[in-house]
Amino acid sequence: MSVKRLILMVGCSLFWTGCSTANKKPPFEHWNQFGSKPYLQPKTIKEGHTQVVFIRDKEGLKGPAANVFVEGHYLTSLLPNSFKAMQLCAHPTRMSAIYTQSTVNYTNVRRLNSTQTLTEGSTQYFRLVDGSNQAIQVQELTEIQAQSLLPNLKEAVGTMSRVKEIEECAQPVYVQVPAKTVLKKYTLQASTLFDYAKSGPNDLTSQGRKEVAEIANEITQDQETISHIAVIGYTDPVGSDNSNQQLAQRRAETVRALLVQDGAVKKNILVEGRGEQELVVSDCDQKYAKDKAAREQCNLPNRRVEIVTYGMKAE
Repeated sequence: MSVKRLILMVGCSLFWTGCSTANKKPPFEHWNQFGSKPYLQPKTIKEGHTQVVFIRDKEGLKGPAANVFVEGHYLTSLLPNSFKAMQLCAHPTRMSAIYTQSTVNYTNVRRLNSTQTLTEGSTQYFRLVDGSNQAIQVQELTEIQAQSLLPNLKEAVGTMSRVKEIEECAQPVYVQVPAKTVLKKYTLQASTLFDYAKSGPNDLTSQGRKEVAEIANEITQDQETISHIAVIGYTDPVGSDNSNQQLAQRRAETVRALLVQDGAVKKNILVEGRGEQELVVSDCDQKYAKDKAAREQCNLPNRRVEIVTYGMKAE
């Protein structure tokens, strides 16, 4: 074989190899849907915030990707066996979820009102589960329930959140309310407002919502004479001082949020939890030491939320 013929054969071979390579289509775009690390509790939770973890396991929810919204803003899309965690401001927060569908009106989805109360400095877990009419329910879990699911889940990382993480949160004002210049005091029984031992927006009864709406309507009509409003929560003496104070405070915050929702002026509403202080009835244990049902009935007036309107500026 001559040298010229050999060079010609090698050249043709390289030419056809190059053509073959050039005609190959590049691979489709690819990105990771899941992170590689398991859920880890953060070392610190910023002041005024709550660590929130959304969970989707295979058993709780069937169907395509579930889009999660916080206060109407897109957070993430959860596939089966995934989670998403972030820190949110510790106050009543709207949460909703909807399956990915081309026909969904996402503007309306963002307005869905499933409100959860977030407690400052804590970690709260929410699981996506099947609801009625193919809806998705956001269900709060205990830490024990969540920890039984999290080891089998991977973090959802495939989409970009529109929720601001670690933002500066507006803090409610906690003060000792002035005792004078009271214009009017409304007393709402906790047994009428909330389900037993509950305190969140989703725990309000229909009668409780109606009573708060009526008070908010009176307040809006008297805005010119009212300088500020106090919402004060109280409990009975059953349980520890700390747990009672926290329960009273959460109930007061929930009523405050409902007043604002019904039109009252937000900046002039102060909130305070006084727990078992200032009992209306203080001798239930002595009177009914051996009758639990009678003690419960006796303590009903102590479990209350007071809304007080004032005609002077708060100090």
